[in-house]
Amino acid sequence: MKKKRLFTSSFIIHFFFLTIVFIGPCIYYELGFTVYSNSFDWVDVITFEKYSIFVFSCTLIYSYFLSHTKKTILNSLFSNYSQKNKSLLFLYFIFWYSIVALYLLIYFKELPVIKFIFTGILPERLDKSESVKFFYTLSSIFMVFIPSGYFYFITLLKGNLTKFLLLLFVIFILTSGGHKGLTAFFIIFALMFSGYKFNLKYILILGISVIGLLSIYTVTKGKKINKETLVYLLESPPRRFFVTQGSAFITRISMDRKNLYKGNVHEYQVIKNETYKEIYPHYKTYGAAPTIFMGDMHVRYGPVITGISYIIFLLFCFPIIKGLDNMPQRKLHLWWNLFIFFFLLGMTEISMFSSLRLILTIFNLFAILILPKLKLNA
Repeated sequence: MKKKRLFTSSFIIHFFFLTIVFIGPCIYYELGFTVYSNSFDWVDVITFEKYSIFVFSCTLIYSYFLSHTKKTILNSLFSNYSQKNKSLLFLYFIFWYSIVALYLLIYFKELPVIKFIFTGILPERLDKSESVKFFYTLSSIFMVFIPSGYFYFITLLKGNLTKFLLLLFVIFILTSGGHKGLTAFFIIFALMFSGYKFNLKYILILGISVIGLLSIYTVTKGKKINKETLVYLLESPPRRFFVTQGSAFITRISMDRKNLYKGNVHEYQVIKNETYKEIYPHYKTYGAAPTIFMGDMHVRYGPVITGISYIIFLLFCFPIIKGLDNMPQRKLHLWWNLFIFFFLLGMTEISMFSSLRLILTIFNLFAILILPKLKLNA
């Protein structure tokens, strides 16, 4: 008898990000909380809730067709997936790991995580500074190829010690630039979507991981362990996780309604910078206020085109999701590409760098599917 595993369809990944972006803020503001609400009015929350209803209605219809469709145009590519030529795929991931390792070695002393270890102070993230060259490009490799390679390598490793050391190495790479969020999502993916059985062992691992992430969050924020810190941990991380992206969407709705955008909204960084200043008016520096791709679409093209863009997005994902679900075994090095794809479209603004990472995600997905099938002449 086939054992029941936690989440059988890869489409649950999309529901996960929808919950963060739409459900969290709706519940938060309906309960009367007000953080970030300086940047919008209640009428904008109502508009956002209408978007939420539309999105979940579309995904429910989508789920129905997904479950009642047997094959898609990419079905043979996924269902006939073979790892006969393991050496080629192994060398493929070794190539990416080597590039990242060499890059980190060159800029080792400049890495925020290294400076934090030796000084106890977390410096500015590399994506906000210019101390390390080509970080945006290499960080794209970090988030796409490194975790994907990890989930491939652990299928080849037998000892728990080697698996643990590889895990530490991957976590070091993901945190090297000072970006804690990517590491958190990597751990969430490993725990929620890897097919663990929902039992006491799973709950314990999940609990320990949450405590570990909160501890790291506390240390990097320079907080002391006391009553105030405990209250802070109960409020700040959940709010930042479940409310921030959605509130940035609501702020976009408000600023568009009030015609507050001063620059050309079709130009790169205008929306994210001006939205950031609206949410955090007391900060003098520029920053980003990321949200699901629909937020920028709403500002640039209005609600109708935004709704159509979401439907097109679902149609584009359909053959990939169905292909992954039709595979006889779950391949996490393939699933990660779908996860990071939804992460980029659900948690970051539309930008040149997001587009680059999306392209790399699609490239990595099909490279993994095709490389094992290639036959090299002796």
